[in-house]
Amino acid sequence: MTENNHMLANVSKQARISPIWIVPIVALLIGLWLIYDNYTKAGKQITLSMTNAEGIEAGKTKIKVHSVDIGQVEQVTLSEDLGHIEVIARITPKAEPMLVKDTQLWVVKPRIGLEGISGLNTVISGAYIELQPGKSEEETDQFNVLDQPPISLNGAKGVHVNLIGKVGNALRVGDPVTYQGLRVGRVVSAVFDPKQRQMKHEVFIEHPYDVLVTENSRFWTTVGIDVKLDSEGFKANIPTVESLIAGGVSFGHADDRPMGKPVVSETTFELYTNEDAARQQTYDQFIEYVLLVNDTVRGLSKGAPVEFRGLRIGTVISVPWKFNSPERKKDFRYAIPVLIHLEPGRLAENGKADLQEWKDRMHHMLQRGLHATLKSGNLITGSVFVDLNMDQHVHKTYRTQRFEGLPVMPTTATNLAQIEQKLSDLLDKLNRLNVEPVLSGLDKNLQQSEKTMQEIRTLSQQVNQLLNQPDVQQMPSNINQTMQDMRATMQELRGTLQGLSPESTAYQELTTTLQRLDKALRDIQPLARTLNEQPNAILFDRKPGNDPVPLAPAKP
Repeated sequence: MTENNHMLANVSKQARISPIWIVPIVALLIGLWLIYDNYTKAGKQITLSMTNAEGIEAGKTKIKVHSVDIGQVEQVTLSEDLGHIEVIARITPKAEPMLVKDTQLWVVKPRIGLEGISGLNTVISGAYIELQPGKSEEETDQFNVLDQPPISLNGAKGVHVNLIGKVGNALRVGDPVTYQGLRVGRVVSAVFDPKQRQMKHEVFIEHPYDVLVTENSRFWTTVGIDVKLDSEGFKANIPTVESLIAGGVSFGHADDRPMGKPVVSETTFELYTNEDAARQQTYDQFIEYVLLVNDTVRGLSKGAPVEFRGLRIGTVISVPWKFNSPERKKDFRYAIPVLIHLEPGRLAENGKADLQEWKDRMHHMLQRGLHATLKSGNLITGSVFVDLNMDQHVHKTYRTQRFEGLPVMPTTATNLAQIEQKLSDLLDKLNRLNVEPVLSGLDKNLQQSEKTMQEIRTLSQQVNQLLNQPDVQQMPSNINQTMQDMRATMQELRGTLQGLSPESTAYQELTTTLQRLDKALRDIQPLARTLNEQPNAILFDRKPGNDPVPLAPAKP
């Protein structure tokens, strides 16, 4: 009995815990609680991938949403491959629902762009990381930080459009999208596909301008001042100042076609090089013809207009087209094939036309003499266009032909070629003429004419010498003296006759003689007067004098 009591007493002493162990246990529990509380309040840890860590500092750089702190950067290190920067940050528990797949992050710092200066508040406080929550339900802790602020924020109203174009139409992220000179959006992304050799762009059109993007919209690049001098004349397109500096994208609709229905996001359009190329693609209905040109095609280029009596009805598609076709060498004597599209929609009110009706109409016109001619559109640039017209001569020689499965439209020579042909024919005729005998005869006639002229000169000199002799110059005065003597003689005869009887025969004969002599003297007076006025009148014709002026009638 006594031994059992001693054993129980020893066991009770060994099972008793010393009060000194209470303090460490409580401290351990408090520590565990603090660790748990700190872990739950610290939030989730995320990893950010960046290309440049400029302005990012561990323990200082904040992560914000609408200027509210939701986290902080804890560590900044290089990646294992040294290709990028890895940033470890921690997000508060309340912000953990924002960590989804489509969440966007970017660094906010001072920037100078086309729209002005942004991020000036970070000059004093330092750069920070802005977070834009996404709408995805898939959670993640790995994010890529954007180099530039996103063009379209998640949840922003608008429409995203995909554009596919050539390499030369490459655009940069942030370039403006304009509609009739008004900025309505931005370029979101630009990716080059090396396999397809195409640039793929994504643009965002802001609300309320998203309704302008319809199924009939056409997009083209805006690159500075577009100056064009072609067969249609001189054109200059000057965009806005922003587009002039940075380029960008513009879109619009054809004036004679309806806008159509608005499109949904992620619709794909083709990006054209300029506005003219975009508007030409509006007419998607066409009839194909081939022109086999026997003249030069210098100045004719792709996109040149096809006109009918000044009205544009089509476009040149390819110059040349299938140049190495065996049909050209065999049947068409090496003529240059040109592919054209006739676009009936240009003449339709709503841009749509009945192609079959137009095909029948064109076939009828071809049978009536429709033909094509290359004409000069601009004398400065030398560009030409295709002119369609009617000609009865072509109607007589027209026959249906096909080249590579397409109908052939007859062609005629250009006006310049016709002129050259006529000049060539004229020169050939002149070359065939026997001109040498004619020239020899002309030479002989010229020599004979020269001799005649020499004889006339000699005769003129002799006449001048004769007229300059003193005897010839005194002839008028001698004639006058002779006439005075004859008058005196007549007066003496009259005095003598007064003594004769009028009835005598001598008197009558003398009277008759005197009358004849008086008449002869009157006839000689004009000659004497002429010689007195012009001594050389005997050899040369008298100079014509002025016509006599009639006198006015006498007053009663």
